[in-house]
Amino acid sequence: MHSTSSRATARELRHVRALRERSERSARGLCFVEGIRQVVSAVEGGHAIEAVYVDETRLQSSVGLEAIERAVRGGARHVVLTTAEFERISSRDNPVGLAAVVHWQPRPLATFHPPAQGLILATDNVRDPGNLGTLIRTADAAGCAAVIVHGGVDPAHPTALRASLGTTFLATVVDAPTLDACFDWASRHQIPVLATTARNAQPLWELGPVRSAVVLVGNEGVGLGEETIARADLRVTIPMFGSATSLNVSVAAGIVLFELARRRVAGEHLTT
Repeated sequence: MHSTSSRATARELRHVRALRERSERSARGLCFVEGIRQVVSAVEGGHAIEAVYVDETRLQSSVGLEAIERAVRGGARHVVLTTAEFERISSRDNPVGLAAVVHWQPRPLATFHPPAQGLILATDNVRDPGNLGTLIRTADAAGCAAVIVHGGVDPAHPTALRASLGTTFLATVVDAPTLDACFDWASRHQIPVLATTARNAQPLWELGPVRSAVVLVGNEGVGLGEETIARADLRVTIPMFGSATSLNVSVAAGIVLFELARRRVAGEHLTT
């Protein structure tokens, strides 16, 4: 390693572990991220890195070592940990030996100005961090301009960051304080809200052309509320042909987003 390194104090390690709590992340504007791809994405996304934590006996990746150097050049501290110390802050069974504390929080909805056309994914009260991270990753893969998060788990949860495979730091993730604020924002920008529901809705395949949309998905257990569905401009359901009556929220979102993305690529422009 070419960068100057330091050792961690017990107090610093306690502060890092405290970032597992949402209240700490919100109060300090920081999140804890672990893994090569995630740390690389945080660096590539241009986010300020407070410190990188390295177990040199485990980290063998040249990509990871390069990310450390880039972070240090950007002002991050390079902290070398023993294997036992790294395991104290790690949430993984078999850590690779690279983690970081990153200055990152979702953008406020009021400050986000959408593109003229395109898709935006919005989540309502998604509570499983693995689902939320997968939703962000899926939205990024489908070319969404942003992911708007309302309620539920926060996207800086360590499990959500892990599930996103670093896309959280490269995508535009936005915080909506209320569903009313989300609907008002969409109306103000003249973007239709498309609600996904398992009942009493138009089959996805029969949906007419769409130029832009906020695709709204709900809680894993109960989906979107009836009042929320009624407020949407468009309502679609995914036809199912087996015995299953529902899909995982990230799977359902992926089907809807990629169907709409397919139409855009095929030149089926939206009329809304």
